[in-house]
Amino acid sequence: METKPPSRALAIALCFVVLFWVSPFIWLIANAVDPAANGSLRVPTAIGFDNFLEALSGNAGRQFLNSIYIAAGTATLTVAIAAAAAYPLSRMVIPGKNAMLWLLVLLRMLPSTGVIVPLYFTAQSTGLLNIFGIIISLTILNLPFTLLLLKNFFDTVPIELEEAAFVDGASLWQIIRQVVMPLSRAGLAVVWFFAFTGAWNEFMLPLIFSRTEAGFPMSVGLYAAFGQNGAIDYGFLAAFSIVYAAPVVVVYFLLRRNLNTGFAGVGVKG
Repeated sequence: METKPPSRALAIALCFVVLFWVSPFIWLIANAVDPAANGSLRVPTAIGFDNFLEALSGNAGRQFLNSIYIAAGTATLTVAIAAAAAYPLSRMVIPGKNAMLWLLVLLRMLPSTGVIVPLYFTAQSTGLLNIFGIIISLTILNLPFTLLLLKNFFDTVPIELEEAAFVDGASLWQIIRQVVMPLSRAGLAVVWFFAFTGAWNEFMLPLIFSRTEAGFPMSVGLYAAFGQNGAIDYGFLAAFSIVYAAPVVVVYFLLRRNLNTGFAGVGVKG
């Protein structure tokens, strides 16, 4: 059965929709490379990369590194702790473990602002009002959901493979490292990406825990860039926004193959 090509009116409408969606990105790029950017959508009279250099130097450069430390540190620590707890929960018979997991998830559904006060005073009393304290706090907040996700991924690994490896003389560590982890790689990638993007976009905790501009991550620095010193530097703001968005996009493409498989295999069992 032949399909009719779209009508001219529909094609024009779709072009307007595409233009509407891409116009913010065109504005960002045009202002980021325009040394005389004034916030308007126009063709730059000259092209330069000074705005990007400014967005990667000074306080802005330190904020970029802070974001990398916080996001990568939180994602790695979350995966390590969640995997260490999720595997025994998947393999051991523990009365009420599903109820316990769902209770943790329900507690995580509370807004982070509801627990930020005890987190702040705990960090203050332990000297963790710094980047390391932010990483620990975000890891704690991520654990309930990531624990449930990884437990369900480990459930999909056939236990017969582990039994066969055990019969062949493999130790528990060898079974986990050579059998379970390779088969759960997609799930680990999903959890790592989930924790990375959540920490990268986190605003409230870094704002409360970090007191100096040099200690802010880019999520807070982007907020501070609006109206700084009573005026907005549109070229710097556009370049800063592009630099802020780039790492998440890069991480997605690096993990894309595993993420596609992992998201397809995500399931929540009762």
